[in-house]
Amino acid sequence: FAQATSGSISFRPAVSLIFAMAPKAKEQTLESFEARFAQSSDSFHEKCMDLNTPQSVVGSAANQLLALRSTLLGLYGVAPDPKWSPGAAAAQGAVAGSAGGDVQWKQKLNECAAKKAARPLAKGEFVYTTTAVDETNKSFTSTVSGAILSQGHTSAEPQISKKLAENAAARAAVEAEYPEVYGELAAFDMAVAAAPAKGQKRKADAPPMGDKNELNHMMQMLLSRSVTKDDVLYTVVTIEGETPSYSATVSLPTYEGSPTFQGAPASAKKDAEAAAAKVAIAAFKDAAAPLIEEHKAKKARKNAEDMEKMKQKHAEKQAAGITA
Repeated sequence: FAQATSGSISFRPAVSLIFAMAPKAKEQTLESFEARFAQSSDSFHEKCMDLNTPQSVVGSAANQLLALRSTLLGLYGVAPDPKWSPGAAAAQGAVAGSAGGDVQWKQKLNECAAKKAARPLAKGEFVYTTTAVDETNKSFTSTVSGAILSQGHTSAEPQISKKLAENAAARAAVEAEYPEVYGELAAFDMAVAAAPAKGQKRKADAPPMGDKNELNHMMQMLLSRSVTKDDVLYTVVTIEGETPSYSATVSLPTYEGSPTFQGAPASAKKDAEAAAAKVAIAAFKDAAAPLIEEHKAKKARKNAEDMEKMKQKHAEKQAAGITA
């Protein structure tokens, strides 16, 4: 039903053809698009949760999902949004990234804290303390603190601007205080904080965080609730030597038996934590697998229910003579 135009995909001609179909054929086509939309939504979510998925793949999946959504809305007579076109989401994300990405992480930290407190946040509840790493004033670290947080959180590495340092501090706070939210959103980050300053050589890629997020997701399934910072605890020790290395353990104090898992030594702390998470994942794989499948099925049912609600709402508008 798609038609290629100028290197992009346009679904509008297909919509016109569908409206000209017989009622039975149109109903079957709608069902087909609904199924494709639900499948695309689930696929996109899985890509986001796997932080080892390249950003370009996630962006492409996002645009495919939005294109399907636009088509489906068109099938129900909803006028197209003139402000959106395939690729618009990626372009907007790039603009946000060039501005430092602070809208995503600082704003998300505010949203998570307000939701947890069940009230709007007052101005100044979060304080960002940003300092230059050296006398050149070209690298900065930032710490975000506030009574609503369990502790202050500092950007993992020096950043090339104060704005990026605050963004990194907010990201660290979301990761520690709201791990489930972090796992869902981290794949959307434009990773500007990792971009090198002009004239500097590009640093090695950051250690993958996929194992830690996968373990958080497993614990969410096993505990039947959202994971908090007290559910998954990492302890890292330094192994002295000519070249220091690190060893990490991950403990699960709120799970039955309070198990602890030891990972293989690694050259970086984050790699050591990921190694410990990998051992825990292997231990819980069989127990978590059916729960994860049940969760996916529940999501599919919810997608179907939401789709029915959208159809019903549109039918009510048409019956009332309201033009979408």
